[in-house]
Amino acid sequence: MQETERCRLIIHKLFEKGVFNIRNGKAILNFDELGLLAEIEGQIKLWKRGKETIEIKHIEQFRVEMSPSDFSTVARKV
Repeated sequence: MQETERCRLIIHKLFEKGVFNIRNGKAILNFDELGLLAEIEGQIKLWKRGKETIEIKHIEQFRVEMSPSDFSTVARKV
């Protein structure tokens, strides 16, 4: 149960900080000695020869619901 809660907190923080909104780039996750998320680094390509600019779609149209009894999460389209 502790491992599930640790993972749920990490995923929640990733949604909160917009990691799943990154396009044309990457996120580097750094963890501490206890396995807790310590830092998120983002790298985004601003331009690449021969590539068209892509349209960025944000994930704000989704809501994450958490059940307090079992800490499970469900993403629902708004």
